Amino acid sequence: MTKKEQKMKTNALSLLALTGALFLMAACASEETNSQQEQAQKPDTKGLTAFTVDGGATRTTAEYDGSGLNFYWTEGDHLWVNNGTLIQDNSNNISAMLTYSPTVPGAVKRAATARFYFAGTYTAPSYPVRYTGKGSTVGDKVTIKAQQSQTIPNDASHIGESGDCGTGTAIYSGTGYNFTLDHKASYVTFIPYSTQTWAQNQNACVLKIRVFTGHASDALAGTFNFADDGTLSNPASTSNSIELSLNYFPVPNTSTVTTKTATMVVNPGTYSNVSIEYTLYDQQTRLTGTITKTYPSMTFTAGKNKKVHTDLQVKEYSGGYPRLWDETVAAGCPNVNEACWYAMKGDPHWDATTLWTMNDHLYVRGMWFKKKAKISGFTNSNYGGTDYRTTAMSNPTNIINNSTQGRPSNPDDYFFLPACGYYYNYGWTLLDFDRGYYWASPPVVPGYSDIYYYMYFAKDGVSVQYEYYGHGMHLWTAE
Repeated sequence: MTKKEQKMKTNALSLLALTGALFLMAACASEETNSQQEQAQKPDTKGLTAFTVDGGATRTTAEYDGSGLNFYWTEGDHLWVNNGTLIQDNSNNISAMLTYSPTVPGAVKRAATARFYFAGTYTAPSYPVRYTGKGSTVGDKVTIKAQQSQTIPNDASHIGESGDCGTGTAIYSGTGYNFTLDHKASYVTFIPYSTQTWAQNQNACVLKIRVFTGHASDALAGTFNFADDGTLSNPASTSNSIELSLNYFPVPNTSTVTTKTATMVVNPGTYSNVSIEYTLYDQQTRLTGTITKTYPSMTFTAGKNKKVHTDLQVKEYSGGYPRLWDETVAAGCPNVNEACWYAMKGDPHWDATTLWTMNDHLYVRGMWFKKKAKISGFTNSNYGGTDYRTTAMSNPTNIINNSTQGRPSNPDDYFFLPACGYYYNYGWTLLDFDRGYYWASPPVVPGYSDIYYYMYFAKDGVSVQYEYYGHGMHLWTAE
């Protein structure tokens, strides 16, 4: 080695994994291979100044291991050093260090360690270092995205693009600079499941998770100024909502399953009136709906991961499949006069998003009706002065009413009936699963022996009609 070469300073930024056991296994199993890779692919460090990491949290992809997030480097990651001017690394050895995840098949390749090389001469006792997100071209701003995406459960490799960031101080140790990088964004790991039977058949999955607040001025996402101490300030292009798109993540039927998780990056802070909305999809019924959980307040701490376990519960209807009319079975249904009151004075609201379950599958669509205690003048003896139990209703009927679109603002005053279709021709064909057909009592329309009253509804309205005995419809109870 020449004297000139001896005087050259060559420093590397090398980060250790959060989980020591994982790092040690990787180092022991591939120490020789990694050494050979570095010799073959080591960047030209001539004229570059040396830094060495003292250990600590790595960036910038994450993997959930059942108890927390482990962080790694991925292809395309870069660091910044502040020597009076923010400078991005010239090169790094991430490509040479990438390995497959041993626990998450198909996950993005990652590196437990990495070295980053910087141009310039560094002689001060310490220097700030920063990570501002994968693909970032500036060292003083961080963008936490309002639209995020995760492809594989437990593989949060998207967080670098979604807003992950960190800072550290490199301190001269006598032979080089050492530093630990600290996380400055906040992370939410969602662990949804359901103890209801619809989750047991593995047909249902999560398509997306959205976190939003009740205040438009809240900055869950946005572009922020980023300081050496990790402070995120002066938010611009903000959003009080973050949506995480998922690739058909299965819904486990027990809370102990921790292999189907999804992770979101959020701006640290305490927020009030926080809602988490889960969009579910049943792969057999091919219907999509949402479940929303609202919390009075929620705190997201910088550098910390908040785990959110949620038992996804929807209204279960045990009516089963539509039934042919039976006087005994249908005796508990509202009578035809009550059906008229609900249809005409129950302020019907069509709801195309609320999920419900029947026969172990998920469905959406249905109608909200006011409870009889909320309907002025409600009686079972007549409607409009006519007792349709003894006087035949004309058909087509004049008992028809338009509906309001959307869930009522005061749902506690209403009850919900699902749109679950009917069986045609003595039960051979199931039709109209976007409509509701419900038997009324008593059985026959006056003057007929095989024609029966029922209440019908669809998106645009509701009516009370009568139908031939051969069709199968649903039973219901008044509220």
